[in-house]
Amino acid sequence: MHYSCYMYLELNDEKLFTICLLPKQKGKFPIVVSRSPYVKHTVNMPEETIVQECYDNTKIWLERGYAVLFQHCRGQGKSTGAFVPYIHEREDGLAFREWIRSQPFYNGELYLLGGSYTASLHYATAPFEDDIKGAIFEVQDSDRYRLWYRNGQMRKGHANWHFGLYKDKCNLNKSFSMKSFSELPLKGLSQRVLGENADDFEQMLEAYSPLHEFWSTRLGGSDTKNAVVNANIPILLTTGYNDYYIGGVFKMWQNMDEKTKIKSALLVSPYNHGDGYHKDYGISFPKGQRKQAFGSDYQIAWFDHIRKGTPIPFDKGVITYYRAFENEWQSDFFKIPIRFLKISLGTDISCFDYDPLCPPAFRQEGFLAEDLQCRCDVLSVCTPVFEKDTFVKGQIKAVLTVQSNVPDTSFYVRISIKKPEYTYVLRHDITSLCYQLDNYKENSEAKLNFCFDEYAFLIKKGECLQIDISSTDDNTYVCHTNRKGEYYLHTDINRANNKIYLDKSYLILPIE
Repeated sequence: MHYSCYMYLELNDEKLFTICLLPKQKGKFPIVVSRSPYVKHTVNMPEETIVQECYDNTKIWLERGYAVLFQHCRGQGKSTGAFVPYIHEREDGLAFREWIRSQPFYNGELYLLGGSYTASLHYATAPFEDDIKGAIFEVQDSDRYRLWYRNGQMRKGHANWHFGLYKDKCNLNKSFSMKSFSELPLKGLSQRVLGENADDFEQMLEAYSPLHEFWSTRLGGSDTKNAVVNANIPILLTTGYNDYYIGGVFKMWQNMDEKTKIKSALLVSPYNHGDGYHKDYGISFPKGQRKQAFGSDYQIAWFDHIRKGTPIPFDKGVITYYRAFENEWQSDFFKIPIRFLKISLGTDISCFDYDPLCPPAFRQEGFLAEDLQCRCDVLSVCTPVFEKDTFVKGQIKAVLTVQSNVPDTSFYVRISIKKPEYTYVLRHDITSLCYQLDNYKENSEAKLNFCFDEYAFLIKKGECLQIDISSTDDNTYVCHTNRKGEYYLHTDINRANNKIYLDKSYLILPIE
């Protein structure tokens, strides 16, 4: 039988619940290291039941000769203490690995495995020690700014996640909801919804610019930002076109040094953060999931390749990505195409009002687009029908020529592919006048540049693109107040009248 046990590792007066699973044979083993805060369901479970659950989920690793060491994050599951996202992960993660090195079954090889926040746990421990021989980091950006913000606009989903896990076992009188992010001023929000001041969150509110000094501190993720740069180990990165963090994962790959990149790989599926799609409002792509394309054991295959030189079902040193609507996988360097197609957005001048008290909300990437005809604060235009099959690969860009009667406001652009049977959301971007222009004079024309995250998809003859333009997306972002200055201090809002000069606005498609 496989060996299994649990223990409580003591660290700075806290006890961290740790599970140890070993293969059947005796000896020393390569060790897969994982930690997680997503163990709330285990709080009232017997330890033996938790160990059995972990064994059921990981026994394939044991059968392939790996030991599995799994730990509940401080303040989560069976571990004691208070969980504050990111705060203790470096110290706890490094201490966990140091304890593993003292065990009789340690063979000198550690392999890091994590996805989403559980990948961030490993990022926080960089630079990686010599006995770390490989890693799998799935669907997570290492740059903390990009987790919280897009071009100065705060992501409500990440903030909602943060509040949900914050000191989860400390019996705080939490009262937050997505509507909490509409309360003004935002400063002091943590006190209102958590019952105590969360210093890391309040500092983050002030740091809406990526150049703010906060992002160079531990609270701001200075220990994770360049985790894969000069790592010099084989790293498997994964993401999906509809993953929240695809743009950041691509930047991680692009910034990776060549010595690390040549032994690493990036897989890009056509799906979301969980490598799936919404059954009612999404669509299925043939062999689109990573496990469908590369086998249910592709993670083990990656570590086996590092250890034994066995084959892997994708190439190293390049990006292996799904070609959406062409419905096949391809591996290459995903280089910027040398051809670009510029498409005007129209000949008219269109106006819409933006009221922060009644903002529009949009479906996200990977969903079938909703009917927006009832919204007078959303402008929808379509490109001309494409006269031949056209493959778009890379980052679509857009330029909007705009005008507003307020000193600052935001503009949101969403791109969908329009097919005879449905309209499917591909990409969005958001920015504000003062974020790009620094100063804006009311009622003057201004050009705003939009750059959408990477995609590779086929537009078939007879199809077109639909472009939805508005001021914000209430499902995704904290709404702009239409006021200038420190947004987290604003106590009231302006109503904006925004104008789009379609004849001076256009898309730029990178064409393969």
